[in-house]
Amino acid sequence: MKKQSKIESPNELLELAIGYQKSQVLFSFVELEIPKLFHEKNLTAKELAERLSIDSVAMERFLNACIVAGLLERENGIYRNTALTEYFLVKGNEFYLGGQIRRYQDRSYPLWENLTEKLKTWKYGKTNPKTPEEEDQGADSMAEQHNLALLHGYALAKAFDFLKYKRVLDLGGGTGAMSIGLCENYENLSAIVFDLPENAEKAGEFISKSNLQTRIQAVGGDITKDDLPDDFDVALLANLVSVFDAETNKKLLTKIYKKLPENGVCIISGWILDEDRLSPEVSVLFCLEDINWSSPDVERNIGVYKSWLKNAGFRKIEYKTYLEPTRLIYAFK
Repeated sequence: MKKQSKIESPNELLELAIGYQKSQVLFSFVELEIPKLFHEKNLTAKELAERLSIDSVAMERFLNACIVAGLLERENGIYRNTALTEYFLVKGNEFYLGGQIRRYQDRSYPLWENLTEKLKTWKYGKTNPKTPEEEDQGADSMAEQHNLALLHGYALAKAFDFLKYKRVLDLGGGTGAMSIGLCENYENLSAIVFDLPENAEKAGEFISKSNLQTRIQAVGGDITKDDLPDDFDVALLANLVSVFDAETNKKLLTKIYKKLPENGVCIISGWILDEDRLSPEVSVLFCLEDINWSSPDVERNIGVYKSWLKNAGFRKIEYKTYLEPTRLIYAFK
């Protein structure tokens, strides 16, 4: 008789293997716009099934899966949104993230089918010509990610004191969401969103919608090749440094340092890895997202960014978490 292992159940392994099923539940939940329906009225599974022309048994099982995934609650057979769903997944809400979820479904998820092959073929410093400008960081993709970036802008406004600063240079600022969030919270601030021309054009649209066109300017250019705009005392690099390889980032930080006035600040924001490179979980997994996109580099840990900033001339380098799992590193000239 074989000796029984101390581990009696493979349940943890099975849950890991079927993690993709939870993703698909979320994707369909958003695609069917169920959060908005439950925002308007709590319903039974049968009532929702009739509205969406879905078999009632299939609908009941699907809604139960949504409960397991933390998207819904149920009481006496009546289903309702959780607070998380109500805040982020009801279409029309300020921080609606349905576009971001659909982006994961349509753009990101299919790439993970060939992770083994991507791991075998990825080479540091080399990049797919369609990445990131045309696919992951292009104008259409930026618009999908606007609300999540806006959420980070509001959070950054609380995490760092911008009262003594005048102008933010938002490098690779996409739709200008971070600048919008900062300027809406600080009347003393203005901003320049500096990104590729097509992204700057998209930023102009969002800035106009926010009625901040007198305080936020969108400028088109190539961060890696062109001179940086003048007259700024804050340089913001949000979700940017992980896009470039090490040498490009080092050159960019040196260029920023030379342009900043005395006591100016450089802020790096993103899903930065902790020192052991094992957390946050989202950041660890998104290193593989970078590889799937054939990006030239993967996310780095805090110590690496600190060393780059120090070598560029910056001092008083600090970091903290400000909107889990987002890390903030800031350094002064």
